[in-house]
Amino acid sequence: MITLEDKIEGEITPLVQELGCEVVRIALFPNRRNKVLQIMIERIDGSSANIDDCQKISKSLSLKLDVMNVITDHYNLEVSSAGIDRPLVKPKDFVRFCHSHVVVKTRVAKFGCKNFKGNLEFASENGIKLRLDVPLQGNENEISFLYEEISSAHIDGNKK
Repeated sequence: MITLEDKIEGEITPLVQELGCEVVRIALFPNRRNKVLQIMIERIDGSSANIDDCQKISKSLSLKLDVMNVITDHYNLEVSSAGIDRPLVKPKDFVRFCHSHVVVKTRVAKFGCKNFKGNLEFASENGIKLRLDVPLQGNENEISFLYEEISSAHIDGNKK
């Protein structure tokens, strides 16, 4: 099923790339009075986007999104850098950040846990393997996940 976020990403990605950046994640958040469309970006070279990147992309996307008219309610557009706690969304993100320290949250508990921290040892098109900071029951210190088991994941910016 194609979500509204997927549709928006498909439409705006070429424009974002023309401006030297890539879309990391798109999320639509309800708010008390207005929805917030958050578009997280980074530079094509993988470095963090700066305020100038965010401003020029925000300005260009405002016009594009108005023409697309896919969000019928009033909303606020927020364009931001992925930052040090960069989310891992697509399989290519996990592959790129192999050997980084990550935080993974699962949809369903595994070994009684839904939150895991550790080193991302392996990533493929199907899933990942973590070497955990804290061993699980039975001293198991590695765990694997299929992508559909993961509700969210991000780089652990607090871990040096």
